[in-house]
Amino acid sequence: MNRMFSNMFYALLFISILLSGCAKDENPVISDEYDFASIINDYTDKVVVATYSDLKNKTDALKIACENYNNNPTQANLDAAANAWVDSREPWEASEGFLFGPISFLSIDPSMDTWPLDETQLENVLNSNFELTPDFIRNGLGYSLRGYHTIEYFLFLNGNHRTTTLTERERDYLVAAAIVLAEDADRVYQEWLSGFGNEFKNAGDTGSRYSSQTQAILEIVEGIITIADEVGNGKISEPYVTKDVLTVESQFSWNSLTDFKNNIKSIKNAYTGGYHNAADGTGLDEFVKSKNPELNSRVISEIDSAITAIGNIPEPFRNNLNANMQIEAAIEACNKIRTRFDTDIKNLIAQ
Repeated sequence: MNRMFSNMFYALLFISILLSGCAKDENPVISDEYDFASIINDYTDKVVVATYSDLKNKTDALKIACENYNNNPTQANLDAAANAWVDSREPWEASEGFLFGPISFLSIDPSMDTWPLDETQLENVLNSNFELTPDFIRNGLGYSLRGYHTIEYFLFLNGNHRTTTLTERERDYLVAAAIVLAEDADRVYQEWLSGFGNEFKNAGDTGSRYSSQTQAILEIVEGIITIADEVGNGKISEPYVTKDVLTVESQFSWNSLTDFKNNIKSIKNAYTGGYHNAADGTGLDEFVKSKNPELNSRVISEIDSAITAIGNIPEPFRNNLNANMQIEAAIEACNKIRTRFDTDIKNLIAQ
């Protein structure tokens, strides 16, 4: 190799290395060793466990209110039970951004929140000779005959609290359904508080079903994608397309739009690392902000815009299925969140 060629070769090699280093700075690579521990820990404790703790407490309060009404069926006690139902819906809907783990593999989600209610079958059960105990509700009936919407049916009519006294059989059914609901809420809380929650925190360690921290982080992202899709293309879109009020969630209480907004709040909670009734922890937003601040700002803005868009739909949702402009704007806003997490956020994590 002559000297001129040698000098040119090393000069070109130096430039190549220099350019390679610049390219790396412009496109930071996130290695598999990135430590997501604080995000996963705070997600478990400050998002999931905090939400399910609130759910447990509020379904317990609902159960007690239904029992009080059964023991003393006054309008005041029915009103208290109806108000307790609305209170307990907030943490439930705010939990739907993480419908994985025990809520899924123990079939707690369908047990608590299947709709539409099978009103014909419910009336058949009421007219039967079956003893309406919690055990019968849990083991003798299908998901569409228990949970939130069965309780809602007994407490609400046309968006108002019922004003007629329930029969003894109806009160027995109401109490049994409320007991089963509270048991389900307690079960999922206990699972995340210890067993599954510890497994999720220990992602990447022996004994966890998550082979890496990145896999656990992607589970969080998939939970967000799932509920954004369900709200936009299921809860809002299906009734809008079919004009069938029976497909509207929470149609007896007219609580639908509040439900949907709390679903989107569950996305924000999962992303920012805290329950919206308490302080935030270290969330996925901190990771995104450190890599792409503009993307993080865009995500927060799009989540807030979706909550606003849902709030712009005239209430009650079941009576305004022809509000085309507002409904389509809400669907689009939910789909924007879904796409953002399915592309930009996933790509950032996978780099």
